[in-house]
Amino acid sequence: MTVQNDLSREDVASYEAELAKRTPSLYSRYIGAMLYFMGAALIAGAVVHYPVNPGLYTIICVVGAFVFLLGTIVNEFVLVDERPRLSRAISLVAFSLLLSFGVGLVGGGIQHFEQFPERSAWMTPIGLLMSYVAFIAKDAKGGLRHLVSPFAAGVVLVAALTWFGMSALATTVDSESHSHDSTPAPSQAPAEDPTLAKPTDAPAAPAPDTHTSHSH
Repeated sequence: MTVQNDLSREDVASYEAELAKRTPSLYSRYIGAMLYFMGAALIAGAVVHYPVNPGLYTIICVVGAFVFLLGTIVNEFVLVDERPRLSRAISLVAFSLLLSFGVGLVGGGIQHFEQFPERSAWMTPIGLLMSYVAFIAKDAKGGLRHLVSPFAAGVVLVAALTWFGMSALATTVDSESHSHDSTPAPSQAPAEDPTLAKPTDAPAAPAPDTHTSHSH
């Protein structure tokens, strides 16, 4: 009886040690979460500010996508007990990228609605639908039945109401006074009234000829 208890205790201790070894540390989970959030934040800012400076925000968007994919690798490949197969890995990377853009569209559209009302009105609902489809396709337990379900219908309804509501509000928002463009508009000086122009000075009269004529 004592031997069995000792063996069971050893088994439990071995199991706990193995479990602690497989559980990601707090710092690892923090790094994974930050990569996710930072990638989504960069994409959110880039997609909504793209018209302001296309070259700059294209670079920021690419960097954000890379950071989000790096977070996917850390969370889905490094911090897991069993790594996915190649086909599953490709699916994870592809739909994680789609998810990052969906989250970016929703976040950017909501935060910058006042500056870009018309763009935000379609970015936000499209991002909501994109994020839901991408998450279902990315999750191991997701399937087609989750895309055709009452919950999915609710997501579509929320997206439609968001589009109608933000589109209606966009017509009442003056976006010109909140432009992100830092270049000030050139001031237009009022045209001068030609009738008020100062008269030009009259040409000076020629000096009298002081030389006397000499007849020879």
